[in-house]
Amino acid sequence: MKVAIAYPPLKSKKGTPLLSQNRQFQWFNNPTYIYPLVPAMLATLLQKYGDEVLWLDGIAENLSYQQWVEKLLQFQPDLLVMETKTPVIKQHWQIIKKLKTKNAKLKIALVGDHVTALAQESRKHCPADYIISGGNYDLTLLSILKGIKINRLDDLPLIDRNLTKWQLYADKNGNYKYPPGTYIMSGRDCWWRQNGGCTFCSWTTLYPQFQVRSAANVLNEVGQLIKLGVKEIFDDTGTFPAGVWLRQFCRGLIKRGYHRKIVFGCNLRFGVLTQEDYQLMAKANFRFLLFGLESANQITLDKLNKGIKIDQVETELQVINKYKNLEPHVTCMVGYPWETYQQAQNTVQFTKRLFQQGLINSLQATIVIPYPGTKLFSQAKKNQWLKTLDWDRYDMREPILKSPLTQPQIKQLTRSIYLSALTPKFLLKKLTSIHSIADLKFLFKTAKKFLGQLSDFSV
Repeated sequence: MKVAIAYPPLKSKKGTPLLSQNRQFQWFNNPTYIYPLVPAMLATLLQKYGDEVLWLDGIAENLSYQQWVEKLLQFQPDLLVMETKTPVIKQHWQIIKKLKTKNAKLKIALVGDHVTALAQESRKHCPADYIISGGNYDLTLLSILKGIKINRLDDLPLIDRNLTKWQLYADKNGNYKYPPGTYIMSGRDCWWRQNGGCTFCSWTTLYPQFQVRSAANVLNEVGQLIKLGVKEIFDDTGTFPAGVWLRQFCRGLIKRGYHRKIVFGCNLRFGVLTQEDYQLMAKANFRFLLFGLESANQITLDKLNKGIKIDQVETELQVINKYKNLEPHVTCMVGYPWETYQQAQNTVQFTKRLFQQGLINSLQATIVIPYPGTKLFSQAKKNQWLKTLDWDRYDMREPILKSPLTQPQIKQLTRSIYLSALTPKFLLKKLTSIHSIADLKFLFKTAKKFLGQLSDFSV
């Protein structure tokens, strides 16, 4: 069988769609492409079991829609697999209809968090042959197509990076300081399961049960990537495994000498790791540590079920900053239905203080969007917070939740969080951190990304 795993190009005046490997969809003025791990595993599995596979990411390859269609039809696939998300679902329905008119025999499978939450909606609005729910759609499709069931992540083959054109995603990612870089996932997806996890995260609908690979299995993948020439790896597990697993992994990086060949990044949670953990991670050559801060108001953190205490954040960041190669990054959101203007300003002032003290190295600010399937979306429907159910508008360019703040205020506050970085101490730290050509290139890339993010939330 011939299978195409594809992302069709999507045109918009808003910019380039950040669709793959992304929990929160956004149009970017400064393009970022992230390596999509589960589709890549699907491609690897199907090829291993005898199928001919085409990897056709029209977004990352910067193809026109016509070029993408021509490449697809030239391949003559029996099955097309497309990942979708809420803000582009209507465009994908139209594309599927057009493809069916060109080739009625083509089977099409639609996957992702939106169709997991609202499968019947897509069955009603488009002629897709398969609507696959859940995040393990690679395993589901393997079972459907081949009758092969795999239950343990360690039993999966290592991803075929060449088949899935990993180089397309190796440079155009503002978080890579030492490209070429790539993504891995040690687990699917987040071990934070207390009361269902964070209320806004769409991937809790994809992965209701956490699974993790063994530390040895992940180390084998790191070794494979080093042979490919990868210099920086980011692990996109919702929250990186902690405890014994983390220590085994770090010691493995050191024992195998991988810490001298790559730098490592991952998603973390405040209030989990010890100083000894951070010390070991620094020794293992971790660099980029991404923390979901979301808000500086404890009432908001509690409503989101973040499970962190805001009054402990600065202390933990001070511990992390004892190790010069660790670079903390925080994410924040604006536009909560319950936050006042002053409460939103608290987050701006908090991030500004973190930059002034040199405690964080970078941040990301966005407008909170409640995706279907999340607890936040259910709460929004129940409390009549939703302004619209037009999925096109769930693209982070405007607030979808009713709020005490106006739309211009929300956008300005989002920009203000970014602008909080412009403190003398932080800028001096950036300049004095330049010790190589790689550092200088990263500084220019960061500046370009910063300007693009300000443009994304222009008032």
